[in-house]
This record gives sequence, C-alpha cells and structure tokens, in this order.
Amino acid sequence: MEVWMKRCLYLVMILTFTLNLTFLSFAQAEIEEAGPSINLKSVLGFEFFSRTVGWKGDNENTYTSKLKSYLFTLKMDIEIQRGLFLDLLLGYSSSNYAEMTFRELPFSVELDVGGIGGYLIGGEIKKDLISKENFEIALLGRFTFCLGLKKQWDIPGLAVTGEVEGNPTWMQVVAGPVLTYQRHNRLSPYLSLSFNYLWGSFDMDETVQTLRGNEKKKFSTEALIPISLGAIYALKDSISLKGEFSVFPHKGGIEDFAFMINVVYAF
Repeated sequence: MEVWMKRCLYLVMILTFTLNLTFLSFAQAEIEEAGPSINLKSVLGFEFFSRTVGWKGDNENTYTSKLKSYLFTLKMDIEIQRGLFLDLLLGYSSSNYAEMTFRELPFSVELDVGGIGGYLIGGEIKKDLISKENFEIALLGRFTFCLGLKKQWDIPGLAVTGEVEGNPTWMQVVAGPVLTYQRHNRLSPYLSLSFNYLWGSFDMDETVQTLRGNEKKKFSTEALIPISLGAIYALKDSISLKGEFSVFPHKGGIEDFAFMINVVYAF
C-alpha cells in the first residue's frame, strides 16, 4: 500500500480514538447534569467474514490467502445525545490464516492449524445526519482490534522434534454512510457503502533442536469497498434483531463476504 494511504489510515485511527474519548467525557458530563436521560442498549453479536489478504513472500513477491474469522461480541450502545451513538465493544474471535506460508525459517511452514483465538476490543460512532420522509442517512465509523493468542504446534514429517509458535494480531477500520428506510414500525431495512480496511501481522517462531528462527509477516486486505444490506426488526419495544450481509467487489470478482447477527436489548 502507498505511503499516503497508510498515513490516512493512521489518521483515521487517531481521530477515532480521539472522538471516543471526547464523546465519553461528554456522556459523563450529560449524566451528571441531566440524570438518566441517556439511552442504553446491550448488543450480543455474532459475525463471520472471509477476506482475501496479501502478504510478501520470497523474493518480495506478493501472495494472497484467505483470512476467515468468527467473532463473538458484546457491545454497549450509548445514545449520548439525540442522534449521536457510541458503541464500546468487547469480544472473542477465532481466526483461520490457512495457506499463509513462512519460508525464512529453518523449515518452511504453511499454516493449516485451524482457528487461532483472540480477544477483541473496539468502538463505534454513529451520527444521524438527514431524516426526510421515510428515509434516514447516518454516518458510521468503527475500529476493531484483535489481539491474537499464542498457539503452539508440532512440525509434522521431521525425523526430530520440531515446534512452532504463532502470534497473530489484526485491526479493522470501517467508515461510511448508512441509508435506512423507516416506513414500517417494526422493520427497518438499510443499505451501506463503506470503506473497510483490515490489516495485521503474524509473528512465527520455530525451534528444531538447536535451530531457531523467527519470521513476521504483515498482511492487508485486497478488497476495500463493501456493499452491505441489512435490516433491523423490533420484536418488542425493548428487544430487536439486526442482520447484515456484505459483499466486497474486487477486480477478480466477488470472492470476499461477511455477515452478522445482533440481538439488541434496550434498558
């Protein structure tokens, strides 16, 4: 990725964290001054995505592989003022980095070890911008960080004992408008076109008797602009369901996709 785009991404991260801190301070002040006027919702969620990621291999050639991840999340949704929402996210993920290959170790390793767990932390900001007749346009920004857990496994096919230890991390930034149709009381379908960038690294250590090696691969997603279609259905005044499906068009076609299901409970 070009240097200017990396700088833009870093700027988005810094702005996201700054806005989070600002809104949290503002929310605390509102609570102290106005009492229980802030609306709270808890959100239990499940998400899956399959993304094509690129990484450097031997001779600086670029290779691609699939990153597939299952996310289990718990969010606290806070309406800190009318039309302005802040979500704080915690969760757990299981990510599969199949076909990513490490060739700079004493013995080459191709990942095929199933899911690797990780802890999730993040935040989301949503601001309602325009509401006219049955349509509403909002702007959404989200940042998610996954701290992968270390995983160890034996190297098969060696005459001696060999072991590798992997330690992955990844981050995701999402930003874009959301168009919601609100004619029906209980069902609210929506359409979103956003910028969605995921990047990270995988740190691999290998030990084969007295031989030791380390290789760290940096990876990032190929497709960046998903089209998302979703809907929110209110079962009761306090309980609603939210479902969303996304596709990531790319020059090679549509290979990447994601979907999520949320259960929302309003206090």
